[in-house]
Amino acid sequence: MTTGTRPRGGPTETTPRTTTTGRRQLISAPRPLGGAAGVLFEPPGERGRRRRGIASAAASAVVALCAAVVLIQLTRHGQLDWERWQPLSQVSIQRFIFSALGNTVLAGVVSIAIGLPVGAVMGLLRLSRRRLVSVPSGAVVELLRSLPLLFVVYFFLLALPALGLRLPPFWQLVIPIVLHSIGNFAEIFRAGVLALPRGQSEAGYAIGLRHGQVMRLIVLPQAVRALLPTIIGQAVRALKDTTLGYVVSYPELMHQGNVLGSYLENDFLQVYFEVAVIFVVMNWLLSRLAEWVESRTAGRTSTPDRSTVAARRTAAVR
Repeated sequence: MTTGTRPRGGPTETTPRTTTTGRRQLISAPRPLGGAAGVLFEPPGERGRRRRGIASAAASAVVALCAAVVLIQLTRHGQLDWERWQPLSQVSIQRFIFSALGNTVLAGVVSIAIGLPVGAVMGLLRLSRRRLVSVPSGAVVELLRSLPLLFVVYFFLLALPALGLRLPPFWQLVIPIVLHSIGNFAEIFRAGVLALPRGQSEAGYAIGLRHGQVMRLIVLPQAVRALLPTIIGQAVRALKDTTLGYVVSYPELMHQGNVLGSYLENDFLQVYFEVAVIFVVMNWLLSRLAEWVESRTAGRTSTPDRSTVAARRTAAVR
């Protein structure tokens, strides 16, 4: 009589199967939890959907109540009067705000353009097989990641002038953001390389490639494609860090918003509202870019044996 074998490990469901004797036995047949979709949890039943609907309705009611209270308070104090919002419709005011936006974008782009490649190099140095290289690189990266960004900004603002070194406000803001971004980008690249299956690099070693060739031709192309959404997310963070420009009096968006609010007789709420909308739009566009890049690279990163094919082609050329 033939019998079915029980698979090792994993959740199973018992399903009937007919043996050669005509009897029906219950044997273990592997089946992923959640059905064909392979999800971890089953969809909620009627009671679960009812509870979820009640919770969503209650949360929406609380949010609506808070919004109503805020609007009532703003109306009571005259913050929604057209006289307070009318100055923002002037062309000169908008030109002033968007010139500050240009300074914000400039500081963010320069910070990312310097921090990204240097951070990638530091992350690769930390993965070096030589401890004389990996240990100092790791110490520098951990130091840069541990220091608060505001502390570094104050160091360049107050400590360096005491030592006789004075920098323009632009670099007093950009250099701290660059240092902070180097530590974050280094960890992003290091984690991306370590997340790849070991078989990707072992395929290159098997055909005679050296460590540097394996990293350059096999590991890094796949890691960069997989890390593009994360890299864009770190770029968004660097762009938002430029709001610390008010500390060094750099005319970025937040600093100029403070100046404009004082000029408009303390109408800070109206100015900050527009500044917040600008930041939300910029970050939303960058987030959509990250999602688009992730969708474009999802199929490429999941292609099997792509690194092996590239390694073989390189070996054939050699």
